[in-house]
Order: sequence, then structure tokens, then C-alpha cells
Amino acid sequence: MPHRLPLQAIRARWIVPISSPPVAHGLLTMAGGRIVSVGENLSGRPPLDLGSVAVLPGFVNPHTHLEFSGLTAPLGQRGQRFSSWIREVVGWRKQGRDTCDSESALVARRQADVESGLEESRQGGVALLGEIATPGWPAALFSDESAASLNPATRPAATVFLELLGLASQRIPALLDLARQHVRQANSSACSWRPGLSPHAPYTAGVELVRTVCQWSAAEGWPVAMHLAESLDELELLQSHSGPLVELLSEWDAWDPSAVPRGVRPTDYLEMLATASRALVIHGNYLGSRDWQLLAEHRDRLTVVFCPRTHDYFGHAEYPLCEMLAAGVAVAVGTDSRATNPDLNPWDELRFVRRRYPTLSSRTILELGTLRAAQALGRADEYGTLAAGKRADFAVIPLRDAEANDVEEYLLDESCDGRPQGSPV
Repeated sequence: MPHRLPLQAIRARWIVPISSPPVAHGLLTMAGGRIVSVGENLSGRPPLDLGSVAVLPGFVNPHTHLEFSGLTAPLGQRGQRFSSWIREVVGWRKQGRDTCDSESALVARRQADVESGLEESRQGGVALLGEIATPGWPAALFSDESAASLNPATRPAATVFLELLGLASQRIPALLDLARQHVRQANSSACSWRPGLSPHAPYTAGVELVRTVCQWSAAEGWPVAMHLAESLDELELLQSHSGPLVELLSEWDAWDPSAVPRGVRPTDYLEMLATASRALVIHGNYLGSRDWQLLAEHRDRLTVVFCPRTHDYFGHAEYPLCEMLAAGVAVAVGTDSRATNPDLNPWDELRFVRRRYPTLSSRTILELGTLRAAQALGRADEYGTLAAGKRADFAVIPLRDAEANDVEEYLLDESCDGRPQGSPV
């Protein structure tokens, strides 16, 4: 007779599945790390009563850079020009190299920063991450055989996008070799993370590299992530091969005008990304209505990842979130990194969205950090809602007002000061 996994049930003041209405005094049964039933106790034993809390699916953060998790404050100054912030990033990395007396010390520091970001995410109820990682990232922290302090059973799962940087065409073969190693590593038996590739941005990844990566994605099925239409500096570079980003890249001997045709538009990159198996358009702060139409036509494979507090940090023009959603664009919310954000908590991003976009429904806002974010990473079969067969990874939020009638609205209200926690079981 086949072995049956033991069933365990929980009860909470509210179960918030996201894909269906909240359940008051709700029950949920699980076994072997998977949800068996929502609304029933099938364990044959009294449920574990979590008390006055709301249980939601674990949050999904589709865009972050964990290497910056050791920062205690964002780099640079609020409202500074994007190109100036890029200089801050390069300076921070150089300072890190200069202050470490050996390569092993630099590796240890990087590992500690990434582990800190994973732990912060876990504590904030994050179940799944879309991580942008530079070559040499500490893959062991994401492996089931990790020696890290995080328990693999509670550590956030991840799709890890290897960042590819280099405009010059002669660099493409070496970058693609790194990409092949990344994909092979993810396919090994010791790895629990999934692979993706990130040709970084139009000013650091030439058209040829982006097109090649998207074609490869279409053939093999893993996702692509690219920063696009992030700043006015980027748009100036594309339109006229001028501006502060060109000056900065030229100063570093990294500008190759042949890699980026003059006058190429964000739309041209969107058309390339639409050929990938799945693609995340990171930020999209300055996309136009014609771009939204293209995105809506390909919403099954293209998702824009809006990072609200990072957007606010740079003082960009008002993000057209409501207009994009109304146009049918697939949008999810991410945190970006501690280089532009005070923390890595998607819950704070969603509360920020509620303040800035009060006309959006509470269900839509919650979906931005759960279901829609899981769909962006192509992993909604396991994450993003509470439903039978999905992973039993929860975000648990204490409730001051247990009798709130509309719990989804209450969770996003300023009067609800409970902080999300990870799965209790």
C-alpha cells in the first residue's frame, strides 16, 4: 500500500486565497508542503488555530538584486539623475573590492549580503523571488544542499536571471558561454532554483545579444528579464546617441554605438522580448500607449514589473499604472534592491500602491504581489494563490481588527499595522 503523507490543518480568522473571496474563520489542509484543500479540515484532527490573522499566499517578488542587501540605505540621493546613480553603483562595487583584502573575503562578503536578503525576504512572507545575479553569485545559497543557515524548506524559491553586460559584439561569445553554464548548472540535480537570463538594459546589452538571448529562450523555455524604458537618460541615448549615459560609458571605455542603432526605440526591444518564451520588462517607466498595445497583445508572455518605491526614489514622472492595467497590460510589482529601496518587503510596495492609486481595487493590488507576479515568472502553477495542489507557502498577517468586514481592503489600509510573517508550519 503506498505511503500517505500526514495531513495537517490550520484555521485562521481569515483565509485569503486571492483567486476567490476571503473565507472567514477559514480552514486549510496541507500535506507534504502542498495544499490539499481550502475550506475544509481533512486531517481527522483538530486544526492548528493561528488566531486573529489573515493567511495569504506567500508573496512573489519578481525583481530584486540581492547583492545589495547589506546596504542600510539606498545609494546616492533621492531624486538624483539616473546616470549619477549608476556611477554610485560602480563606486560601491569598487569600494567593496578595495576594502576586502583577498578574493575569498570578497566572496564571503557577497555571500553574507545575499543570505541577508534571502532571510529578510523569508521573514517578510516571500515565497518566490526573481533574482538578478551577476557572474560569481553564491549559487550554493539557493541549493537544496546549501550549508547556509536558512532552512531549505522555508527559504524563498527563486528564478535566477544571470545578468549579461557588454555592448561590444566581440564580447557576445563569452557572455553566451557564461549563459550556457548558468542554464546547465540550474539543470543539475543539486539545484532547486530555475534559470533565466537578463541582458541588462539597452545601454549595456547590444541588440544582437538581446535578439540571440530571446531566440534561445523561445527554444528552451526559460524566461528573460530586461530593464527597459527606465529613465529619460536611457531614452536620450537610444534616440540620439548622446546624453549623460553616453558620456559615462565613454568615460569607462564601454560605449559602442554600433551595438545600439541610433533611433532604436523601446518598442523595438519589446518586439524582441515578445519572441522569448516569457519576458519581464523591468520598470517600463517611460513606455507609451503604443507600447502598452503591444504588451497587451502579448500579455501571455510579457509582464511589466513596476517597482513603486524605487520609481518614487528617482522622482520619475507619475507611473501610469491604472492606464496600463486598463489597456490590458500584464503588470506585477517588485521591490528592486536596497540600492534604491529601504527594504525588500513586497507588502510595503503594495501598501504604497494603495496610497498612490486609491481607485484600484484591493484585490487587484494584492494580485500584483501574488498571482500576477507568479504569472510573470511562469510559476503560477505553484505560487500566487491558495488552491489545492499549490505550495503551502503562506504570508501570515496579524489583525488588530479581527472583525473587519472587507479583509482585503482592511489589509491595505493604514489602520492595519500588522507585519507579514512567513509560513507558520
